Amino acid sequence: MPELRMEGVSFHNVLRDITVAWSGGSLIGLIGPNGAGKSTLMRLAAGIWVPTGGRVTLDSRDVHRLNPLQRARHLTYLPQQTFHDVAYTVREFVAMGRFAHRKHWQERVHALRAAGRRAAVQGRGPGGASGTSRQLVEDAIAAMELAPLADVPLAQLSGGERQRAAIARCLAQGCDTWLLDEPISNLDPYYQWDILRRLRAMAEDGRLIVIAIHHLELAAQFCTELTLLHHRTVFAHGSPEEVLREDVLAAAFRLPIRTFRDPHTGVLRVSLPPRPAR
Repeated sequence: MPELRMEGVSFHNVLRDITVAWSGGSLIGLIGPNGAGKSTLMRLAAGIWVPTGGRVTLDSRDVHRLNPLQRARHLTYLPQQTFHDVAYTVREFVAMGRFAHRKHWQERVHALRAAGRRAAVQGRGPGGASGTSRQLVEDAIAAMELAPLADVPLAQLSGGERQRAAIARCLAQGCDTWLLDEPISNLDPYYQWDILRRLRAMAEDGRLIVIAIHHLELAAQFCTELTLLHHRTVFAHGSPEEVLREDVLAAAFRLPIRTFRDPHTGVLRVSLPPRPAR
């Protein structure tokens, strides 16, 4: 199983002396107040940015020394979504996850799309994806329950459906290490729950999945481990029970946040303080 390790990682004045190890079979929740450096840490872990100090390694290899094609074959990175490519259908969008496994695949998708020839993108003409890639794309679409929407443009989908399409593209990419920056932001409660349950199941299959997440209660329920960033470094790391202690949360978030076990389900709950009286 994969292992992503950071040893003494610093990045300008944003992060300092980050040391943490994340292993396969885990859904890691990266939490912390706004400005703590979660997105920066994600980009460093993905090899997009180079640390000013320390090392980031994936299975003992320096991530930033891998070229973009090599990185795309070993890890998938999903930034906070803006979905500029809304003209693509779900199938075309998910198929882009296979570009690292075919020379010039991504460039060809864009060229074919600009020419209005979808057939080759879907593998029905010269230069289309291989049979294996096509099957992986279809499997990813099915896994995210998007088959009825496969030929629908992203522009016509709801926010939750687009996010499932983005995760399907990650699945089609075929990597064992996933870095997802706020994959449930701006989603309604059902889609937040739905996507997190899917990610937890994928992690239990042996993948290493790291998500930046603000919703502490969902992080407590779905993540196997939490890494809390505060004061530009790792403030706490461990199981949800170890990290979501009331004293730790009060120091990091400047609020008297309560944690307790639900008496009916036994699930760890996180409660914000009540609205102050006037």
